[in-house]
Amino acid sequence: MLESLVLPALDKENHINIAKVAARLSAVDERFSEFAQAVGVDVGPLSDEERQRLRVEIDALVARAWDLTADDLELMFTDFTLNAVPLDYREDLLARLEELP
Repeated sequence: MLESLVLPALDKENHINIAKVAARLSAVDERFSEFAQAVGVDVGPLSDEERQRLRVEIDALVARAWDLTADDLELMFTDFTLNAVPLDYREDLLARLEELP
């Protein structure tokens, strides 16, 4: 059954990048300083803008790993209200996906 699961094509570099961004999102205060040091990220509060930028980065890297296009994401967005996935987040994600190789 496990062999039939479809997984994204994450190379080592993307895997590490996603992990570091996720770690930074998690390391919001000194309780996470040991963890942050172990994975090589800063610790401390994030502005709303930085938090969104990091979330967009993860989503864009994962979308690229799944070979999703902007059209695919637009279709996926139709399943969510603007309260769930705000327009600025959608625009930022599409722009970042476009920037990725």
